[in-house]
Amino acid sequence: MTNTDNISDIANEIETLSADLCRVNALIDVLGKPAMTKANELDKALQSAKDRFATALADQANKEREERLSRYSDITVTSTFEAGDNLISTGFTIRYMAKTWDMVLKDSVPKQHECNGFAALPDDVYDYLVSVKPQAIPSVIMKLAPGNPREAMSIYLQSKARGFFKSNWGALAV
Repeated sequence: MTNTDNISDIANEIETLSADLCRVNALIDVLGKPAMTKANELDKALQSAKDRFATALADQANKEREERLSRYSDITVTSTFEAGDNLISTGFTIRYMAKTWDMVLKDSVPKQHECNGFAALPDDVYDYLVSVKPQAIPSVIMKLAPGNPREAMSIYLQSKARGFFKSNWGALAV
């Protein structure tokens, strides 16, 4: 659902409806049933405006996130992990393309970036990895939470910070 209302317009509508509802509620004792009917109408309109406001905020957040993530592409993760190795001591190298400002071209162009370890990844690149390109996450990490890349990475990062893997997370608890 695309909402064409401006967030500030909806916020103003909520303020107006809230003020009107307060005035009508103050008159319920004096006017009786007509004021009660009007209060119910205003309450429904207020709830509708709040729902549209929440939807507009969510749409705006999704649009901003998509814009941020559209800067990245071609992410690859390589590791030194071999059978029998300890996952805690395994090193990972992450390479990704990101649009970066080029002063000569005076434009944003794709440029390869590299970092060692997941903790060194910028937040947006991490989000891109787990939400857009989860297939780039090494299988040894995905085994921590099969089918759930965000959870697998969370378990890996928490365990790496802790210095050990809990044994109930599978055979990787070396």
